Amino acid sequence: MVGSPTRPFRSTALALGLVALALLPAEAQQRQGRRPATKAPAPPTVLAPLPPPRPSGLSPAAPAPAGAPAPAASAAPPTQTAEPAKPEGPAGPPACYGLFAERGGVALPVPAAEASRPECAIEEPVSFREVELPDGKVTLDSAVTLRCAFAVEVVGWIRDDLAALAQKEKTKLAKLVGVGGQACRNRNGAAAGPISEHANGNALDLFGLAFENGRNIALAGKEPELQPLREAIQRSLCGRFTTVIGPGADASHKDHLHVDLRQRSRGFRMCQWSVQ
Repeated sequence: MVGSPTRPFRSTALALGLVALALLPAEAQQRQGRRPATKAPAPPTVLAPLPPPRPSGLSPAAPAPAGAPAPAASAAPPTQTAEPAKPEGPAGPPACYGLFAERGGVALPVPAAEASRPECAIEEPVSFREVELPDGKVTLDSAVTLRCAFAVEVVGWIRDDLAALAQKEKTKLAKLVGVGGQACRNRNGAAAGPISEHANGNALDLFGLAFENGRNIALAGKEPELQPLREAIQRSLCGRFTTVIGPGADASHKDHLHVDLRQRSRGFRMCQWSVQ
C-alpha cells in the first residue's frame, strides 16, 4: 500500500507553528494561553527633600578654599549651676559661728576693725550683747567684740556655770556688769611692752554680776557672806580659761577680773585671784 503523502507535511507544519508561537510577544502569548515569566518590580525612586529657600537679603557664604578642613562645630558652653544663696551672718568658719549660736550667743554686726595697728586684728571676730538661756536671757551692759573661739567659751561659761550658780542662790542671772572686750593696747595699758590679749579679742574684763532678785555682786570685796559665791565663780573661771587675774594679783586688777585663753608653753595656766 502506498503511504499517504500528507503525514510528513503535517509534522513539518506543526514544528513551524511552535517556533512562531515562541516568538510572539507577551500579549500574544497570553491570548494564546501562555503566561510570560514574571519579573521583580523595580524599587521606587525616593526623592530627597529640597532645602528651604534662602532668606532674601543675606549675602552668600564664601566658599571654603579647596583642601581646607571643615570647621569644627562649636562646643556648647557648659551648663553653670547657680550657687545657692548664702545666709547672712558673720563671716568666718561656719563651725565656730554655728557653735556660738548653739550655745546661746546672739551675734551682732561686727564693727569696723581699727586700722591704726595691724597687730590688733581679730581672727574670726564676733560681737554680741545677749546670751539666750533655756529659761530667759543674760545681758551684757555693753556689747563686746571677741575672737570667735574665745566668745564660745565665754557664752558657755555664762550659760552653764553662772546660770547654775544663780540657781543655787534661788534666783536667775540677769546681767554682767563692767564688761570689756577688744581694746587695741599694750598689756595693762602700758606705753610699751607686749601687746594685750584684749588687742586680738582674746580677753574679757568683768566687774560684777546682777541677779533678777535685784542683788548685785561685786567680784572684788571682803564681805564674808559673799566669799562662798566668789570662790565658786573662781573655780568655774580657772577651770575653763587659761588666765584669770583679779584682786590680789596686781594693782591693775584690784577691782575687776581679767580672763583670757592665752596659749603658753607646756600648757601653763594662770589663776591669780585672792578671794576674801
